[in-house]
Order: sequence, then C-alpha cells, then structure tokens
Amino acid sequence: MFSRYLEPEVEQATFDLLHTAGYEVKVLPIVGAGASLLSKGFVDAARKHAEKVLSEIRALDPDSTLSVVGCEPPEVYCLKHEYSALLPNRRAELESISKRAWLVDEFLLRDENLERLQQAGENAPHNDIINFHPHCHQRAEGPSEDGLPSGTAATMELLRRFGFQVNLLDTGCCGMAGTFGYDADHYELSMQVGELKLFPKIRELGIRNGEIVSSGSACRLQIKQGAGKTAEHPLVVIARHIASNG
Repeated sequence: MFSRYLEPEVEQATFDLLHTAGYEVKVLPIVGAGASLLSKGFVDAARKHAEKVLSEIRALDPDSTLSVVGCEPPEVYCLKHEYSALLPNRRAELESISKRAWLVDEFLLRDENLERLQQAGENAPHNDIINFHPHCHQRAEGPSEDGLPSGTAATMELLRRFGFQVNLLDTGCCGMAGTFGYDADHYELSMQVGELKLFPKIRELGIRNGEIVSSGSACRLQIKQGAGKTAEHPLVVIARHIASNG
C-alpha cells in the first residue's frame, strides 16, 4: 500500500530493475499480503485476504511456475511464512509458493541476469558508504535453503555488487512496529523506542540525507519524523545509480 500510494518511487524502482534484468512484470491487483492485519490481531480478516492473494496469484500464474517478488519485507515474509498457519488446508500450494517468494533483493541475487544489471551501472558515480537500517522482519529472516544470502544479508550483498560500502546499523527496532506507532495512543512510546538506539546512532554518525537506506516503509517514516533524515529504499538507490550511468 505504501509503495503504491505514498512512495511510488519504490515500486517504480522495482519495475525498472526487473525490466533492466530482462523481466516482464505481472502486477497483482490486490494490495499487500495482509501483514498489517496480522499485526493488529485481525486473524479472520487476514485469512480472507490471504485467500484473495492466492486467487490472484493463481489467476496470473495457473501453472505455478513464476516467482513472486515484493519490496516490503513484512508483506513478502507474511506470504512466505504465515499463510500456511492461516490456511492449513492449502499447505501443498503454499509450500510451492513459499519456495518461489522473494524480496526483490533476494531474487536478483539468484538471477542469471544480475550481471546485466551490474554492467548497466558499473561506471556510475555514487557515494562510497551507505548506512543500512533493515526492517525487523528482514533481520529475523533465517538462512535460505539454497545457501545464498537472504534477509538483511541479501540487501547488503546487492548493494555491494553495485559498488557501495555498506554500514549495517545495529539499531534494533525503529519503534513503529508495524502499525503500532501509527496509533495516537502509542506515538510517544513508539518515539521512545526509536530514541533507544536508532535516532541517537543517526545523530552520532552525522548521517545526512542520501546516506541512509531502510527496507521498511514504516522505518523510513519513523527515521524522517524522529531523526529528521530522509531514508530511501535500497532499490531506489540502486535504480538511481544505474540510471545515472545512462
């Protein structure tokens, strides 16, 4: 929802990178995977939403052969890990989808066309160091069965492939915690959590706009409101890096 309506540059960067890598992108008409519903405890609504998502996937991919990719960690990992508990009668179908569901960062690292992307941006100038605050769901993602980087490690490796030196910020949760910090009753506590590690670290390092990326839309908003800095999605930074070489 955020990338479609509030941060369209994230969705556009995703399209641009996948197109440059040689892919035709089919867009699911439904918004999100339902992670926000689960975060608020609306399990029945999340289950109904999951059924709609699976129906849309089946309509676009009746042969169950296409990868399912996304740019927002909680949504991708909700589909990948949570749906089997919501819909236990469809576990075989969900096991197949789970093996084909990736963050775009993870997907590109596994793609034979990654070299084409790297060549497209190999001579582009860019900042040497980028500070990375991962979404908590991305931090919690375990190792992949294929042994290639997943979660936080995948984004860091993808940024490195394009010449960036990545400084991983050991800053815990930003405090937004899904939709928690959006509630007026939780705003103050949300900001207090951000002040535990993330906001002070940004101030301590003297991080400026353009020098920090974060994979979560809620994290980026929290950084803007709590530290006064603009954090971008890693894919936006990579897409701009490639475009500057054009």
